[in-house]
Amino acid sequence: MDRAPEGYPWEDVSIVGFIKRYLGDKNSPLSLATSNPILLPELKQALVDSQRTDVLSAQASLIAPVFQNAADCFQRLPQEVLELIQALLPSHSVANARLASRSFASLPFSQAFWASRFDSYQERGFCFEATDPSYSSIAEQRNRDWRILYEKTGLLLISSLEMKNRKRIWDLLEDLAELLEGPLSNDSLVRTLQAFPVKPSKAWRPVGGDFSAQPADRFPCGAKCREIFEQTVSISAPIRAIKISFRRLSGQQYISGIRFILEDHQEVTLGYIVTTNERMLDIGAGCYRITGFITAVSPRGIMALRAVTDKGDESPWVGSWKENPQTLRLCMKETIHEIKGRFDVSDISRLSLFHKHTATNLPNKTNLLQGFKMVSLAVPSYLNPLFPSDSRGEHLPLRTTGLWYPNIPAPSHHLHEGTFTGRQIPLYEYRPLVHIMFGGLKGHMLQYLTRISVTVSKTAIVGIDFFYDDDAPVKCLQACPATATGDYTTRIPFHIDGPAGERLTGIQADTGAFASAHDCSNPYNYGAITSLKVTTNFKPVPFTFQPSAILQLRLPVGPCIRQRSRKAEIVPGMTLTGIYFMHVGSHLMGNSLCQRADLVYVDDQDPKFGMLSMGCISEDLTAIENGLHQSLEDEIRCRIIG
Repeated sequence: MDRAPEGYPWEDVSIVGFIKRYLGDKNSPLSLATSNPILLPELKQALVDSQRTDVLSAQASLIAPVFQNAADCFQRLPQEVLELIQALLPSHSVANARLASRSFASLPFSQAFWASRFDSYQERGFCFEATDPSYSSIAEQRNRDWRILYEKTGLLLISSLEMKNRKRIWDLLEDLAELLEGPLSNDSLVRTLQAFPVKPSKAWRPVGGDFSAQPADRFPCGAKCREIFEQTVSISAPIRAIKISFRRLSGQQYISGIRFILEDHQEVTLGYIVTTNERMLDIGAGCYRITGFITAVSPRGIMALRAVTDKGDESPWVGSWKENPQTLRLCMKETIHEIKGRFDVSDISRLSLFHKHTATNLPNKTNLLQGFKMVSLAVPSYLNPLFPSDSRGEHLPLRTTGLWYPNIPAPSHHLHEGTFTGRQIPLYEYRPLVHIMFGGLKGHMLQYLTRISVTVSKTAIVGIDFFYDDDAPVKCLQACPATATGDYTTRIPFHIDGPAGERLTGIQADTGAFASAHDCSNPYNYGAITSLKVTTNFKPVPFTFQPSAILQLRLPVGPCIRQRSRKAEIVPGMTLTGIYFMHVGSHLMGNSLCQRADLVYVDDQDPKFGMLSMGCISEDLTAIENGLHQSLEDEIRCRIIG
């Protein structure tokens, strides 16, 4: 590979695509994940080396205890209690306590303290051989120098892939154990949700993860959403506060429920409420009514929320919003009185949940139903959207209905939606729209643009790089960064003299599909990019990037049905400053393609094929310089309050 093996955050759901991306890279996460976490001869040696034959002596305090002149609330506690507190705290909290309190700073780091670092809930809990009598006898544990073992295992975490992989797996299992150990609300071993006698609306306007079907014979193909439970709640009174609950799994925080605290302090709950892991949406003082949510969505479900009120106020983000596509689809002009959530849960059958190393002791039961995450959020479709809809398609206007990454385009961005072939995609499909602003903020990067490099594979354009000269703040911007060179893949360069004033004036992407794939539910039905025409103010004759004209590329069998897109008209006063494209992650592509060898995109789960249906973005740079354009927040506020 001569490109960094990095992709968009939602691409990690492709297991096979992840593996193919890192094949041959000895320092990749794949090498870590395939390392044996059980056989650790280095750890066994560390257990031997930490044994002492002499009697362990007590350690002296690091700081002399001087309490009488210090304003320290902990000085009234006996030292035994302070040592117990210190043993229960994680190491980073111990460091903070010693900085904040002289009472803790004067405590010795005794052998008991170092031994506590190997408890199942502490940072060395994955070294269970140190505390499990089946690996280390009681006599061996008593004669162990726990500080030496702590230091040696710390070095192993740096040098040993096997130790790193064990810690990785241990951390994943800790999240799973936390999900499983919550108390049940009844004796039937079935988790229940609060239900409301609400008559659901006939139609809903949804935002959610990837619900595409997964063939039974293709496991594992990716972790998608599934709907196990659906709940509708009614919000009839003004709201005093909104709290979002989170569940953690595999190092990721997932929204599991929403708690609405009404004006009279009664509560309406949607989903699974975890009071110990809640965050409040900060909208200010006073009561309000909800008119919408700005959402961040991954293929696995709802990851972050912002609330919009009838006063035009918007809360800050709560959740993982930077890493996931965002949308304004649930922002309405009117007050929302009904909200529907769909949830994914874990159905654990015939599972014994006693594990001697994790200190998790749950009963051996069947059909244990555990709440997990919100995979979809919807509002009634009869409400008027905050941004007027477009009769040409339910996914228009793209700016306010699409799933945008890395953020929602500004109101000043003109998207030329009429030329975008992916504008007809249904709202229920998970198809992120990625925008690359190669012109930079206010177009200041255009003066540095020197080259465009287009990566093609087979008959498709699969990646675009924008290169800048040495004086630019950045050297390169990538569209589809996971694109990798390999067999039957090449690049086509196009030089631009940005420092001399040359500017892009047109980008036209034509699409195509092969007749051999007509019987498939193929994501490329929305337009694999088969050619790209570029014009500049210095070169009015289009330069065409056309993969089919490259002899060394392997072309598929069968006739190609080409679809010529309309050219975006850049009106006088507007400047081309960006592009956007529909991204189909490799987790979708392998599942949607028929398993026939003669298909054009037979590379199952290949991350190269993710760029579809390209459009261009233009701006009025003069108006931006004069401060005439409003922010997205100001636009929402103006539309709500008039």
